[in-house]
Amino acid sequence: MSLEPDDEPGVFERTMLVDTRKLGPPPKPAQAPAPAPAPVSPWRPFAFTNLEKVSRTQGQLAERLRWLTPNAGTLETVCARLKALFDVDVRLSVESAQARPMTELRRFLGDPSFLAVLAPGALKGRAILEIELSLAHSAVDLLLGGAGETVGLRPLTDIEEGVMGYVVLEALKELVPGLQPGVPRPRLDGVARGVDEVSARLGEDGPMLAVHLNAVLGSHRGIVRLVVPSAVLEAAEPAVESAQRREHRRQDMKANGRRLSALRDWLRAEIGVAELSAQDLASLRVKDVLLLDMLSARPDRGESGTAQLRLGLGRTGHFLADVAVENGRYRARITDIIPGEPGNPQGGEPGGGSEENEDFTNPELGVPPELEGAALDDKDGSDLLSDLPLQVAVELARVPITAEQVVGLRTGQVIDLRRGAGEPVDLSVNGKVVARGELVELEGQLGVRIIHLS
Repeated sequence: MSLEPDDEPGVFERTMLVDTRKLGPPPKPAQAPAPAPAPVSPWRPFAFTNLEKVSRTQGQLAERLRWLTPNAGTLETVCARLKALFDVDVRLSVESAQARPMTELRRFLGDPSFLAVLAPGALKGRAILEIELSLAHSAVDLLLGGAGETVGLRPLTDIEEGVMGYVVLEALKELVPGLQPGVPRPRLDGVARGVDEVSARLGEDGPMLAVHLNAVLGSHRGIVRLVVPSAVLEAAEPAVESAQRREHRRQDMKANGRRLSALRDWLRAEIGVAELSAQDLASLRVKDVLLLDMLSARPDRGESGTAQLRLGLGRTGHFLADVAVENGRYRARITDIIPGEPGNPQGGEPGGGSEENEDFTNPELGVPPELEGAALDDKDGSDLLSDLPLQVAVELARVPITAEQVVGLRTGQVIDLRRGAGEPVDLSVNGKVVARGELVELEGQLGVRIIHLS
């Protein structure tokens, strides 16, 4: 460092030599400390607890029970007859229905109790109607002119059992006319003395359905139980395709039509069909031409023809219709209603499958039964997808429709399809539109040129 005089007197200039190789980076300005990361709670899947476990058997028996259920108002008719018999208010209401093994019969039936044996028509099986002992004592006392007092919980005498048998007969007289057509008419087949006798008559094979009813007899309350073996329910169930089931569906639609009236779906007018493999469908591109196996109308020419009107998957049937052009738009006139056939849910068309028949074998595979399902070396089954046939429908049009309108469809009714002559057609698989195209002729064969892929 040196000090030298400046030009001006009394002023000195300071000079400092610094080795820049020893200089470090300039100090960073002070920064606020970074906030600590928020604690992350451990993730775990949600699991439902305390859920009631319902077996598949219980669901099947509950479905079969609906065929034994009397028509609406029948329980009120039975209660009115019992009210006239006892001269007190009588009410019956269903509380629950449980499917349990027959070995658990003692859990549901009291001992001692009043146990009436019911024979459902000409069927071999039997059902049990139990009336709680205290309620039975009250009923006997009322019928004999008393005030309905319960005389302990002793077993009923022979005379008291005869009185209760008369009460059951009077209830059955009102119940039988309210049962659905085709349901076996129950009759009284005696009185069982204890659960051991009931087990001997019903056996211990298969499940049972126990229906619990709350009963009110004047100021007295009790439980009435109906125990029906699964064999009786199965024998009483009508055939899949029967007049009884069709009538029941119509009654359900009539009873619930008001609630269903807001539901909407598409009514599809199908005029053609083609069959593709899943691999070919996935490889469709714009300007490809799909050759058709069948075409029942020519919208490209504005000509009339026929169509099948389908709703949803179309498994329970479809409508046949004549298609014509009126004022430049297609209209369909219903000519017939084709219900679905047993074993063919596609409404009479061959090749339809059923979701209910899950177990099947394909005879075209040429594989011995003992080798079916065996591993194919080290390969997977992706190559087999090309063998899966998919039915592609050619839709002339689809119009929105409500459930209330579906119920009102009749032969001879005309439906505006809202599609003009010459407009493109839609290609759909199982009701889902996969492409749109225009009809063309390719070397004498009809086809659809793809103009848009969904």
